[in-house]
Amino acid sequence: MKRKSVLAMVSGLAALGLAATCVPALAYGHHGHHGDMQYGMLAHAAGLTQEQIHSAFKGDTALKTDFQNLKSAKKAMDTCIIAGNCTSGANGQVATFANAQAALTQEKMNVWQGLFATAPNKAQAVSLQSQLDNLKAQKHALMHQMFSSNKGTDSVTPPAAQQ
Repeated sequence: MKRKSVLAMVSGLAALGLAATCVPALAYGHHGHHGDMQYGMLAHAAGLTQEQIHSAFKGDTALKTDFQNLKSAKKAMDTCIIAGNCTSGANGQVATFANAQAALTQEKMNVWQGLFATAPNKAQAVSLQSQLDNLKAQKHALMHQMFSSNKGTDSVTPPAAQQ
């Protein structure tokens, strides 16, 4: 019975985590900045409006180019991986994709840096970041406590250890 309770709790936490991740990410729209969700929350805490954030990202022409380059590189990489004929090395499809991804990330960070440089309430964002870091540490401690303790025979055993 305890095994079912633990599995139900883990499933519930996973569903909550998925909901907490997806719902705010959808607020950025189709092309959104899904990996930048935390920056968006911190930017709002710093006093930036959704319109300021949206305008900064929409107005960056290099960002648009980098996104298109990443999209093309991803398609080429997916095609060669599935076909089993990727070119290796610095000029290969995987390297091209990784470089395009790095260029896009760099440009996104440049936009965020510019936004935060003009934010009216940076101290509030710093405070929120600290609180989020503390919550993350508490979550990791709870997960470690839950999965590292062996309480009797009802504890969940990883599938690799079962024989």
